[in-house]
Amino acid sequence: MTKRSTKTYGGPINHTPMMRGITRTMCLALAVSAAPSIGIFSPQAAAAQSIDRSLYNGGKARVNRSSYLRSLTEAVASASCRVNGGIGTETAKQQLATSREDFDRIIDGLVNGNAALGMPGAEQRGRTLEVLTETGSLWEPLDVAAERLASGSGSGSDASIIGNGFSDLFEQTEQLAAVVSGQYSDPQQLLQSDATVLNFAVRQRALAYRMTRAMCEIATGTRSGDPQQDLQSSVDLFQQTLIALRDGFAAAGINPPPNDAVRKSLENTFEVWQQQRGIFDSALAGQTPSADDVIASAALSEELSVAMNNAITLYLIASPGQDGVYRVPLEAYARDELANWLTNPELIAAIQAQNAAHADLSEDGVIALDQQWRAEAGDGGGPLIEKLLSGSVSDWLLDQQLATSGFVTEVFVMDNKGLNVAQSVETSDYWQGDEAKWQETYSVGPDALHISEVEFDDSTGFYQSQASLAITDPATGAVIGAVTFGINVQNLM
Repeated sequence: MTKRSTKTYGGPINHTPMMRGITRTMCLALAVSAAPSIGIFSPQAAAAQSIDRSLYNGGKARVNRSSYLRSLTEAVASASCRVNGGIGTETAKQQLATSREDFDRIIDGLVNGNAALGMPGAEQRGRTLEVLTETGSLWEPLDVAAERLASGSGSGSDASIIGNGFSDLFEQTEQLAAVVSGQYSDPQQLLQSDATVLNFAVRQRALAYRMTRAMCEIATGTRSGDPQQDLQSSVDLFQQTLIALRDGFAAAGINPPPNDAVRKSLENTFEVWQQQRGIFDSALAGQTPSADDVIASAALSEELSVAMNNAITLYLIASPGQDGVYRVPLEAYARDELANWLTNPELIAAIQAQNAAHADLSEDGVIALDQQWRAEAGDGGGPLIEKLLSGSVSDWLLDQQLATSGFVTEVFVMDNKGLNVAQSVETSDYWQGDEAKWQETYSVGPDALHISEVEFDDSTGFYQSQASLAITDPATGAVIGAVTFGINVQNLM
């Protein structure tokens, strides 16, 4: 599916975990109700393309995003320590830049709404807006300091601002997450038991970053408290919570995984954790970590964060409101961002040229071309595949794909018969005319949009969906083709 793709990039809202109040006991006094076992990969086709917006207020996305702020707080503190200590500086600077951008974007989305983040409308509840304002006020000085450190113009005083302020900010983001979770739990979109599981799952990402922060503080001696105790409690709690999520823990309101996909994701994460948790053993035994130890810890933090985000994605899709949680932001991203690609004159000209060249192509001719493509794909390449992949429009599509930093994983353009015109990566077939991606766009009209079910892509390791749009002639408004974008769902959620 992605033979031509050279690299998988980490996406904007995808890297970060959490906290200080995380050492509180796991047993929360939250209502427990049975989590539904919804088949996540087989919604009805009609329902898949028609979301009842009156029933969707972005509750699941708001709970997830607000909880994610705790992770971002810990990620900023961890990266700040490494920048100040000269440990893996460039990677840490990039994490600072990404984390502060994500924090700003989420706060703004929680206040004003952001369909691309799954939150279609502005916040209306006064209490929630008040807590959001308080969170923004605590974040502001850390944001300024993080910006300076990320740009290379910062100093030790900026690291001190973050080191002295992140604990209060973390506690504030915990309060915000609790307020949002309580407000948006409802039977149609998010059961309280599901909100509880999401809360713990998101906290795992924060714990991963917290472990690296503690390792850095021990290595650099930049913490006046007891970072070794922080590290011990974080390691213990990450282990306990991961087991509770995998097996269920009724006393804390955590139901067992709702389906096999979630269970397998958590089992895989547990395997990664068991194989690599030894990174922390020397520090826990009293030895000062080396710079390489801290860098290895940071790499593990990222790996665990991505793994937990996979599980969180599956939780979100497997519980009530599954359509809205990814289809709403995906539709906004497709219409507001990706549709801009479709005005490229060279792309339009390529579609028109192929439509003209294939004007007299019979159904048998279409099938013959598709069979040729499939045969070439099985042989590792051939003239038909090479012709499309080496074209200037295909090169342009690949450049556009890579510029999305992992949001788009593939893109291919189809003509008025459903045959590929250009593509960023090699597809398994050449003719798409028998599939919904073409039938429910080209055959419907200029404003048509089709969003597929979510599937796991083995080649990238991410859960993906496809968004397909009709392509029109800018001069006449007539539909001349269609386009399909593969989208990394984790980056949207």
